[in-house]
Amino acid sequence: MVMITYGEVSKDLAYSLSKLTRIPILPKVVRRFPDNEVYVRIENTKIKGEVIYIVHSLYPDQNSNLIELFLTLDLVRDYGGIPRLILPYLAYSRQDKRFQEGEAFSLRTIANILKGLGVREIITIDVHSYRKEGKYRLFSIPAKNITASRLLVDYARTLCKDFIIAGPDQGSKHFLSNIEGKKVFLRKEKYCSRCGKNAVHCKCSYKKKEYEIRSIAPKSVKGKNVLIMDDIISSGGTMIEAVKAVKGCGANKIMVACTHGLFLGNSLKVLKSMADIVFSTNTIKSEVARVDVAKLLARGIIPQA
Repeated sequence: MVMITYGEVSKDLAYSLSKLTRIPILPKVVRRFPDNEVYVRIENTKIKGEVIYIVHSLYPDQNSNLIELFLTLDLVRDYGGIPRLILPYLAYSRQDKRFQEGEAFSLRTIANILKGLGVREIITIDVHSYRKEGKYRLFSIPAKNITASRLLVDYARTLCKDFIIAGPDQGSKHFLSNIEGKKVFLRKEKYCSRCGKNAVHCKCSYKKKEYEIRSIAPKSVKGKNVLIMDDIISSGGTMIEAVKAVKGCGANKIMVACTHGLFLGNSLKVLKSMADIVFSTNTIKSEVARVDVAKLLARGIIPQA
């Protein structure tokens, strides 16, 4: 038998997945004490030998969600269940290597803990450290990454039939590689903060020059509707600059989309004021989470779903 349980932030998504796959839910109780310690209890402990899919996004409050996940995994293992992990959003995925000497290797540390708690398989959606669809290894754990990029494009087509797909920078090429048709990618260039000229043409004689990075859009977006897509919008800086560049080139309607909408600070408010439409998937809940990934995850569990 197979069952689905969930992290509290992913309860709605887990129930949608259960409905699509007809896999029963393993009910779970989660409480947080006044000091923010986490309490977890499963309501059916007769799970010995059963495969338990745990649907658990790790945002917002990723540290508290990680503790909830660790407790859930240990609980499932204690009662003899076989945990299979579905992480719609994997926190710490941008800390997949050491950028400076002495840094914690955060994603590897989390993977080691997950393996120690009995995880033998992980399904992720547009994990930032991998950026492609298909099988990979989250260090020592077999994993499968699924992309929501096509879902985002399909949703955009319900809003606007004719548009150009754009990546906000060169790093978005892998994310958009599964989408058919022509795509354009913005590039970044350095400009002198004093004279405003491109760094290549700057003639300023100051000993210490200061540069700012600007996004440059191709001229082909002029007069066109544009869908700018990326796997994640966090602080929003990259996407805000991309919208400025596309708008500056004379684009018509501008749509902004991402798989994981963290929208830190006032980034969502700024993007909504600049673009015509902003939307994301529901890997993370927000007011613009319009695209449901439940069917995508169902296919990850049962290919014919």
